[in-house]
Amino acid sequence: MKPFTTFLCKVAGSLLLVLSTTALAQSTTRTFDVSVLAAACANCHGPAGRSTTAIPSLAGQPEALLRQQLLAFKTDPPAHTTVMDRLVADLSEAQLAAVARYFSQIEITPKAGVTP
Repeated sequence: MKPFTTFLCKVAGSLLLVLSTTALAQSTTRTFDVSVLAAACANCHGPAGRSTTAIPSLAGQPEALLRQQLLAFKTDPPAHTTVMDRLVADLSEAQLAAVARYFSQIEITPKAGVTP
C-alpha cells in the first residue's frame, strides 16, 4: 500500500474511533474511558504518546499546554492543521481536558545514549 494511502487509512480509522467514542460518551450515562479516546492519538503521535517521527510526542507534556492546544484545534485551528481539528471537533471540553491529563501523566522515556 502506498504511504499516503496508509496514512489516510490510519486517519480514517482514528476519526471513526473518536466519533464512535464520542457517540458512546454522549449516552445517558455521560461517562467515557479516556484511554479509548487517547488510543486514537497513537496513530500519529505513537504508542502512549511517544512519537518516533517528526510528529510531536504528547507523553509528559504539561497538562495545561496540551489542554490549550487541544482547545485551540477545536475552536481556532491553525492554518497548517491537517486532521486535528476534525479529530477534536465532537469532543467536549471535559473530554479534551481528560486527554490532556492522561498524556501529561505518562512518564517520558529518555532516548538511548542521552542523559536527561
